[in-house]
Amino acid sequence: MLGGKPGLTAYEEFVERESCPECRAKLVDVGGEVTCPSCGLVLGTSSTSGIIQRASEAMPEALGSYIGQMPNNGGHRSYPGRVFGASRLRPDAIGRDASLIQCSGLTERVASRFLLPKGVVKSAVLTAARLLPGRKVYRATVPAISAYSLLHACRSAGISRIRLSDLLKAYTEAGHCVSKSQLLRIGRESSLPLPAVRPEDLIPHVVAKLQSDAAITRRIKGANLEERWYFAKLLEEARTTVTGARGLGGFSPRTLAAGSVYLACLRVGPKVVRQREVAEAIGIAEYAVREFCSRYRKQEEAR
Repeated sequence: MLGGKPGLTAYEEFVERESCPECRAKLVDVGGEVTCPSCGLVLGTSSTSGIIQRASEAMPEALGSYIGQMPNNGGHRSYPGRVFGASRLRPDAIGRDASLIQCSGLTERVASRFLLPKGVVKSAVLTAARLLPGRKVYRATVPAISAYSLLHACRSAGISRIRLSDLLKAYTEAGHCVSKSQLLRIGRESSLPLPAVRPEDLIPHVVAKLQSDAAITRRIKGANLEERWYFAKLLEEARTTVTGARGLGGFSPRTLAAGSVYLACLRVGPKVVRQREVAEAIGIAEYAVREFCSRYRKQEEAR
């Protein structure tokens, strides 16, 4: 029992008072959904028209202009409706737990776009649970915590095909503004830095991209090479090359992987793969691969 009302959880008590359980802002009714105009949390649908102040009545600007406005905390009215969205999933949710529910749902939606394994998603949710209590210290939003946690889980699982730019684009398309600087700040100020990307983990991704290119497979057949043998040999040779390139500084893991694959292409047989195709397979500039190959050859000559 809370506030003299039996049967209400702490979460529901806040909604009874028309206050957001996450940021305590005044709730509004937007198209039949009970929503917080400050943090964007959706608590469910309103069953009674006019019980919660509608956005058009609270702020008469154009539809959607209430986002980012200062919440109106004055005057509370009773709210007899009992539709509580997130509290159905977690009846004891309040404050930080509500943020975790919001973060988990967003993480699962974005992860589904990349067809990530359930274990990676679960790892991301656990990472977010560790980061959310300190999000004010990091000055990070819930979507930024979600993006960082998902990237951290992918790196930890050795999933190299998920690039930071792809992840930021996915969150933007989902309606959330997440910047690279936010993620860098979380990694710098939290106790959970991002695991380093290893070039060895990126090489299979590059080779798989080349193998799916129809133009390259046609050239391989034209050179009278067996396709399966060629790519298996290419993978083996590229791993040997990247081991010998560890002494070269100033190159990103993606450049090391792409350059090693291109040099391996030149060693395995006829030139059936172009430098530009290798660079595009991993999303880097062609000149980066060219610079890597030049410095690698000079290193080999010096030996």
